[in-house]
Amino acid sequence: MTAATAEKKGVLERWLARRVRLACFACVAIFLWGVAQFYSPATGFTSLISIGDALNGRKVAALEAVPHYVYDSSDGYDGAYYVQLALNPALDNPELKRAIDNIPYRARRILFCWVAWALGLGQPAWVVQAHALLNVLCWLALAWVLLRWFPPTDGENFLRWFGVMFSSGVCMSVRNSLVDGPSLLLVALAMAALERGRRGPAVAVLALAGLGKETSLLAVTGLADADWRAPRTWRRLAGTAALAGLPLAAWLAYVYWKFGPTNDSGLRNFTLPLSGLAGKWGETLADLAIHARSPTNLTTLATVVALTAQFLFFALRWRPAEAWWRVGATFAVLLVFLAHPVWTGYPGAATRVLLPMMLAFNITVPRGRRWLPLLLVGNLTVVSAYKEFAPPREFFEMHGDRRVLAALHVERTGGWLGLENTPTTQWRWSSGQSGLRFRNTTGGPLALALHGRIGSALDERRVRAFAGEAMVWSEAVTSPPGEFRFGCILPPGETTISFRTDQPPHHVGGDERPMAFRVLNLEIVVKPVAGKGS
Repeated sequence: MTAATAEKKGVLERWLARRVRLACFACVAIFLWGVAQFYSPATGFTSLISIGDALNGRKVAALEAVPHYVYDSSDGYDGAYYVQLALNPALDNPELKRAIDNIPYRARRILFCWVAWALGLGQPAWVVQAHALLNVLCWLALAWVLLRWFPPTDGENFLRWFGVMFSSGVCMSVRNSLVDGPSLLLVALAMAALERGRRGPAVAVLALAGLGKETSLLAVTGLADADWRAPRTWRRLAGTAALAGLPLAAWLAYVYWKFGPTNDSGLRNFTLPLSGLAGKWGETLADLAIHARSPTNLTTLATVVALTAQFLFFALRWRPAEAWWRVGATFAVLLVFLAHPVWTGYPGAATRVLLPMMLAFNITVPRGRRWLPLLLVGNLTVVSAYKEFAPPREFFEMHGDRRVLAALHVERTGGWLGLENTPTTQWRWSSGQSGLRFRNTTGGPLALALHGRIGSALDERRVRAFAGEAMVWSEAVTSPPGEFRFGCILPPGETTISFRTDQPPHHVGGDERPMAFRVLNLEIVVKPVAGKGS
């Protein structure tokens, strides 16, 4: 190669590296923008925790006292239990037995609950927000740590980095405040320490990962370079595993002392070899046969294809001398025994359970164009990640000074039915009497103005609005929605604005829901009453 050719090649490589770094920064910015869409002045980032209304009446008092987003007609997700553990990480609150479905099973994953409690300085409102954002912080840290293996120098490294950071499993963990993303960060940190020759810190970090999620301890195979053909060398692996698992064992003893024995529901997650994966393939293909163009079914198929490709890569390419290969192969064995509960859903929890296998796949797939098709197929879980960044929407929007909105909590009451929407319109049907409960903690009265559209199910009917028991608006409404506007004063404390009609609801067409009227695109403007403070 001539000097001129080498210089041109160097210029091209530097140009490409700048573009890749710019792409990485852009991805981080897009991620943070997506997270910001979940923010509400009234409830902060708590819509990232996925607390369902099925928990109403069962939550610990500390969580009840903190304004938080509640998903209607929903069981929620595991983060709704972990946040309550974060509020009581010593497990000394008797309310936990009522609030958490299987507390010994949930409580074993205590590390990140303690981290959220520490970040929130033990203050319930801060702890809840810290729990909601902990995955976001870990995502940013993981994005930086992965540059060790995927430096931003070329497109292939960017593909591997992007495939991990925007995988379905990582994004699902962020979206629902789960333990999988933070646990993957600790596994990566342990392996990075091992590669730097710091075995002791590697074992310590992996021990912490086990307190975050017990299956993270499977990565201990990466820390022991035993000769699999010589059983005598397995003792080092056994010793390392015992040392890494010691903190979890001690914590489990404490949990047993607090709550006694219980049925371990986690055992339901394991079954006969490959029957769970085979069932997922059958279920996915059956759904595609019915709805071949469904985006949900297509993205689920892409996810199953990706996980299968990752599994086959480790099963067919034997490299036990490589630490990351051992980690990936160990989690590939875990895949073999995963049962239907882990695979069920769209795309399913398997994408987050097997995150270490996905990371190991991206690190160990050889470089070069020949391997690029496999790399692309193995990272297809990213096509399922987009839906994780769809923030919850309501049929109303709040407008006003952010400090005022932060001190005003709003929740639905009464007979609202499920949210319905088009790209430009959001609405809820009411069965006859429904309301919004406002909790004004500003210390002064607030002026409230409501504007939107309202329509009946079939016939003309009169709908009235009340602030408490004082009527503030009354109008005859018809099936085509018409505009309405009214206002009132919110004193400090709780006030319910309710919509009522005396006429019975209808069942429209084949819909079995009782529908009386619907409220569409409700806008609520709030501001302090002049001269009264805020």
